[in-house]
Amino acid sequence: MIMFKKSLCVAIMLPIMLPFSALAFDADDMLEAANSLANREVIKDKSDKPSEYNLNDNVLRQEIGLIAWRLAKLEKNSSCSGLFKDITAIQPNDWACTHIEPLVENNLISKNDYFRPEDNITKAESLKMLIKAIGYDFEYDPKSSVSWQEQYVAFAVDREIVENFTDYDVTASRGWVFSVADHVIVVKEKEEKEEEEMKKPEPKKTISDEVLKEIDAFESIL
Repeated sequence: MIMFKKSLCVAIMLPIMLPFSALAFDADDMLEAANSLANREVIKDKSDKPSEYNLNDNVLRQEIGLIAWRLAKLEKNSSCSGLFKDITAIQPNDWACTHIEPLVENNLISKNDYFRPEDNITKAESLKMLIKAIGYDFEYDPKSSVSWQEQYVAFAVDREIVENFTDYDVTASRGWVFSVADHVIVVKEKEEKEEEEMKKPEPKKTISDEVLKEIDAFESIL
């Protein structure tokens, strides 16, 4: 009887637990995504020592800015124009300056006085940046009763980039960002390939050899 009750309890809890576990990328997903991005030269290759990917660490705004810059395939600026007060040509963010400013110039992020390069970034903010960087021209409706976070998540879910999530303001981990970035690339490439296939002209219909034989046989009777 005790074993039956325990089994029944697990059976009841399982349907409740599964949806929550499905929302998050697991460690294998994150590592696979990191290696995939490394192969694409989006991030540095740490496949020989995967622990150095630091998948569980929070991602910094300047780090995801660099990923977005590479996804967008932009050229880095030769110098810093000082668009942000906290990203300049001096330490500690000299490398970030020439990569972040092109994001503003290409309308991928908004121009503000401060970028906060060493701050963390939320899951919704990082998703938005990656979606725009890969080339989607989706813009949320500010007049909608639905939050901009929910609108961007719905857009990504519709394209099977991510599973639905509602913890928009939770700080994004490096592993989560790597997984989303990899999915964004794969989905976008698939869509572009399908668009190219649709543009190809339909092959001209030709008469098969069997049909030609039937025509010849029919004409010989006449």
